[in-house]
Amino acid sequence: MAQSTFYHLAVRGVSTVVPTDEIRLKDELRYFDGDAKKAARVTKIVGIDKRRIAPPGVTAADLCRQAAENLFAGMGIDPAGIDAVIFVSQMADHFLPTTACILQHTLGLPKTCAAFDVNQGCSGFVYGLWLAGSLIEARACSRVLLLVGESFARLTDVDNRIVAPVFGDCGTATLVEYREQPAPAWFELGTDGSGAEALMIPAGGYRLPLPDTAAEYEALCGILRDPQGTPWRLTRIYMDGGAVFDFTLRVVPDHLRSLLAYAGKQPGDIDRLVLHQANKQIILAIAEKSGFDPDKVPWNTFSEYGNQAGASIPSALCHMLADELADGAKTLLLAGYGVGLSWASVILTMDAPWCSGIREYVMLPNHQTPEQFQAHWVEKITGRKP
Repeated sequence: MAQSTFYHLAVRGVSTVVPTDEIRLKDELRYFDGDAKKAARVTKIVGIDKRRIAPPGVTAADLCRQAAENLFAGMGIDPAGIDAVIFVSQMADHFLPTTACILQHTLGLPKTCAAFDVNQGCSGFVYGLWLAGSLIEARACSRVLLLVGESFARLTDVDNRIVAPVFGDCGTATLVEYREQPAPAWFELGTDGSGAEALMIPAGGYRLPLPDTAAEYEALCGILRDPQGTPWRLTRIYMDGGAVFDFTLRVVPDHLRSLLAYAGKQPGDIDRLVLHQANKQIILAIAEKSGFDPDKVPWNTFSEYGNQAGASIPSALCHMLADELADGAKTLLLAGYGVGLSWASVILTMDAPWCSGIREYVMLPNHQTPEQFQAHWVEKITGRKP
C-alpha cells in the first residue's frame, strides 16, 4: 500500500475553467419518451442535470492553459518562477510530444522548468498532488504548476445514455509551493488493474491501432450494440457502470478508513470530504459507508457540470468551497477513484488558498481550428498551401 507523508506541501491557489456550451437533460427529452417527469427523476436520484461540452478544436490543454493564466493573474504570479509543470489528463493533444512541453511554451514558463504528462483519470488530481509533493519534499522544486483537465465529452455517442449524459469537460490549474512551516499531508494510493476494462477506450492506441483505409476503419470503429441495444464504438469511451459502482463501494470506504487510521484522524476531524464527482449516488454512498456526515460532503458540482474525471476535485473546490476556504485553515480529505482501476486520497490543510470560482472559457482570436491545424501540417510537410 502506497502511504506517504509530506510536511512542506502547500496548495496556494486553485483555478477552474469550463466551456460555455451547456447541455441539460431537459434538452434531451426524446430519450425519455418526451416525459419531463422521467428526466426529473433521474436528476433527483443520480444527480445528472447539466454538463459542459468543449467546442470542436478546444482541448483539455486549452482549458488548462486558460485556468493557469487566470491563476497567474489572480495571484500576481510570475510564470518565470515555476519550477515544474505537470499535465494530468487522458486526452493529450498528441501522442508525442508531451502536452506539458507545449504548455511550458504557451504559458511563458522558463526553459529551466521540468515538464511532463501523467495519463491518469479520476484519481489524477490526488496523483498530481502526490507527485508535486514528492518534488517539493525532495527540494527538487519550490513551486509546481499542476494542470488537470479532460475534454472527452465529445468522445461519446449522444444515443449512448450510459456515457453521454455523464461526462463534462473542464480544465484546472493548481499552484503547489514549498511550505517553510511544517504541516503534514498524508497520502494513500492504490491500484487494481484487473478491472481496467470497466472504463476503457479500446482502440486508437498501440494495442489496437487505427487502420489506414476507410473500409478497415469502418469495420473496426463502426457502431456495436450490446444486448440492451446501447451503441458503442471501440474508439470511444466504454463504461461498465455497474462494475464501477461496485468497485467504489467495495474499495473506497475501506481505503478512506485506512487513510484516516494512518493519519491518526477520525471523520469528525475532517472539515470537508471532497470526493471525485462521479455521481450523487456514489458520493453519498461512500460518505455513509465511511462514517462521514453527508453535510460535510459536497456533490453538486456533478449536477452542474457533469463528471469531469480528474478535474472534478479542484472544480468542486472552486465551485462549492471557495468562500469557505477563504475564511481560514480547513482540514480536507480529497479522494479520487475510478478508471484504472485506481484510487488516491490525501488529508491536508488548506490555509486560505486563492480560488477562482468557476470561470468560462474564452476563445482566443488566434485559436486554430482542427482544419487550420491540419492545413498547417500539410504546408509544413509538402511546402504547399492546401
